[in-house]
Amino acid sequence: MPRRFSNCLNTGKIRNITCKEELRAGQGMDREKRMRAWIRAEVIGEDGQSTWQKKYGLKGYCPIARGFDYTHYDDFGAGRSYGYKRRHLGHDMMGLVGVPIIAVESGTVEALGWNQYGGWRIGIRSFDNKRYYYYAHLRQNYPYAEGLEEGSVVAAGDVIGYMGHTGYSTTENVNNIEVTHLHWGLELVFDEEQKESDNEIWIDVYPLTCFLAKHTQEVQKVEGTREWIRTTKIREF
Repeated sequence: MPRRFSNCLNTGKIRNITCKEELRAGQGMDREKRMRAWIRAEVIGEDGQSTWQKKYGLKGYCPIARGFDYTHYDDFGAGRSYGYKRRHLGHDMMGLVGVPIIAVESGTVEALGWNQYGGWRIGIRSFDNKRYYYYAHLRQNYPYAEGLEEGSVVAAGDVIGYMGHTGYSTTENVNNIEVTHLHWGLELVFDEEQKESDNEIWIDVYPLTCFLAKHTQEVQKVEGTREWIRTTKIREF
């Protein structure tokens, strides 16, 4: 059975600040406003029947499925040395192999496959093309949700893959990352020529991750498989 997710207090490299305090302190609150919208949410009644209800709320989801434990701290900008010296331009969430990974925002799968740094990874572009979500180090041998491919359209809250520790290898399907975790990042795209250049704009998503911890997607195991699927759906206006 999955375990409960952790709270958002830093562990390890502790900065002695709660997520709520960090959100109040700055840009986290601006991102919070942008993640709200009118949606149609599927609601399961006591009789087991589903109905669609119009609601105003979050359209973004925590990248870790509800009930699965993780730990994290703000590691944006930390040094990395594999391949070449560089800054860490994402956020790491440590957990167990096979934890279901959730699409933060709806969009189109733009990249799927092996990358020597990120291992098995997924790149999803928002429908307005202004945000690119990157999910990396997915599970060896079974990294992705069944049927996911480049060009697939995913909804916020969909299961897209599974946590692992692949990467740091030019050979595919290798576990060279010591700690099992999800690396997820968010790139802002204002110009297509800027997207894959020396002028890429990656933002620190730690405050956003903490905020999205209040909006997780429940999942259920598909009997007889290694798959997990969401239990309810949303439709964006």
